[in-house]
Amino acid sequence: MQKPELLAPAGDLVRMKYAFAYGADAVYAGQPAFSLRARENGFKNLDDLAAGIEYAHRLGKKFYLTSNVIPRNVKVEAFQNALLAAIDLKPDALIVADPGFVGWLREVRPEVEVHLSVQANTTNYLAAKFWHDLGVRRVILSRELRLSEILEIKNRLPDLELEVFVHGAVCMSMSGRCMLSNWVTRRDANQGACDNSCRMPYRLYANPEPQCEDYREHEGSFSLQRTDRPELDPIALDEDTWGTYFMSSRDICAIDVIPELMAAGLDSFKIEGRTKSVYYLSQVVRAYRMAIDSCAAQMEQGIATESVKVADDAYRAISFVDGRGFMPGFLRGPLPQNYESTHEEAPGGCVAAQVIAYDANTNSCRVNVKNPFSIDDSLALMTPSGMARCKIDSMKDFKGGDVDRLHPGTEGVVFLQEGVENLSSNANFAFFVREIT
Repeated sequence: MQKPELLAPAGDLVRMKYAFAYGADAVYAGQPAFSLRARENGFKNLDDLAAGIEYAHRLGKKFYLTSNVIPRNVKVEAFQNALLAAIDLKPDALIVADPGFVGWLREVRPEVEVHLSVQANTTNYLAAKFWHDLGVRRVILSRELRLSEILEIKNRLPDLELEVFVHGAVCMSMSGRCMLSNWVTRRDANQGACDNSCRMPYRLYANPEPQCEDYREHEGSFSLQRTDRPELDPIALDEDTWGTYFMSSRDICAIDVIPELMAAGLDSFKIEGRTKSVYYLSQVVRAYRMAIDSCAAQMEQGIATESVKVADDAYRAISFVDGRGFMPGFLRGPLPQNYESTHEEAPGGCVAAQVIAYDANTNSCRVNVKNPFSIDDSLALMTPSGMARCKIDSMKDFKGGDVDRLHPGTEGVVFLQEGVENLSSNANFAFFVREIT
């Protein structure tokens, strides 16, 4: 059985290197000015792209260029020129959403591999066949599909590569075709300028004009009820310290569904999150690498799909990742969006510090502190080789003074009581993780 590709987001060159270190087979990165992460894209120019593509190919990995903006007339010629310049750098594929540009690429550069972006919202086998007949090598399916629908498309079109999202943010619109940001802040999501209005906190007030002198905030719990359909359950408005996140869905986490997705012969499992931290990226890639590998090993032994178990370590890795709360998305159930939880702290623990450098002579790590931790906290050192518990002998702050606690936003030095296997070769990609005991 051929393992599916594990495809990770690369917001910049640094994130790309962490993704590969923790097990990604390929990355996708935004084309400067013409991806849907235009404002946050760390690949600012062709030199950045060239460096990323060269690094990926040196490792035997793949680099996909996300060129999925849906341009207006005024941008067409500039977009065409940018695509031609990027193609010369030899990315492994272009991820495109606009049908006109798919057709244009097939005409002027037919040798270029084209993947159809999720922004095209492909939800059925006829649409998938249309794109395949046009020369598209791979279709990135809409997040709104159920597992049974994905399987039917694969069965009907076995020669078409299919890519599915397995982890990350879910849009309150149809896989990103959203106008909310445009309406709220005049920033068009489909031009790469989304301000994530659906993710922002909103506050409920008891008065129609919150600027008036006697306005007051709502107190207690509130729900929305359809007056024309009283038999429907009320929709809870869950408000926390920051506000109500009524439009912000929980994140998809499809680790439970990995055995079935693999058995279906799907080609690529995609992780969302080009703007996420290097720790988040590393931990999530690590989790899905373990999940895929553990399932593949069982399937190669002839174990039936329904009996294949995802490695416990994969679930444990996800438990160290903050999010909006997880759900299986549309894959298993008629009601995928869940707005009842706005933020859930990672139940397993959190990142304590990112390792900057390791000194084997003193068995010490220079760290960038991300969350506060103390010398007697339960810590593990996470590297691409695995995660192992460790004990701290002593710590110094950024001034060189002995301390028992380090604080976020600072640097420090952590001296370990014992050596950690393979730390010397993995120090550039290591993290201290604080466990919740």
